[in-house]
Amino acid sequence: MKQKNIQVEVIEIITEGLDDVVIENSLEDKLEVFLLDENPNTHAILIEEDREEVKIRFKLNFKAFDNGVFRKYITKRIERASAVVKVPKGKKIIIYGKTVGIESKSYKGDLSIFIEKGNVKLNTVKGNVLVKLFLGNVYAKLNKNKLLNIETTNGEFTLNNKKMNNIFNEKKVNSSPDFKVKSINANVVLIRE
Repeated sequence: MKQKNIQVEVIEIITEGLDDVVIENSLEDKLEVFLLDENPNTHAILIEEDREEVKIRFKLNFKAFDNGVFRKYITKRIERASAVVKVPKGKKIIIYGKTVGIESKSYKGDLSIFIEKGNVKLNTVKGNVLVKLFLGNVYAKLNKNKLLNIETTNGEFTLNNKKMNNIFNEKKVNSSPDFKVKSINANVVLIRE
């Protein structure tokens, strides 16, 4: 676990080496990062801060050796590590990753998520959201005032259990969408209340 008092507005999370990341609201005005690792001492938390942003990375403490053995049925190695990041409300969070599950426990701030594959569970959306992914699923609960811009080329878009067009865009004059998803193969399931 690591804690840090932060003054910046932008927090960048690089998820390399993790299977899952959970974003929560911090009860205090501190950034808190909890690393849950099944194999002890294989990952380390790195927090770098400059004037504009805080970067959170997770470093592997060992090198994986490739001995060239052909394994017919073994897929990509599971890292068996996840992180819980508690952030003060109102900050802008940017998440980068390849294959990772992202969950937001109704974070009160803006989220931008850029991953290749994974499931994105946002629960109740409290800020602006941008999700770009190639393959996976996006789940969220929205209030009725959120403007949507959804584009999924080969996936399905469902709003309140009703199948919608794969390209769905709501606009108001001089405003940008509050909730935007752009994907090729992702399914988007939204509940709007």
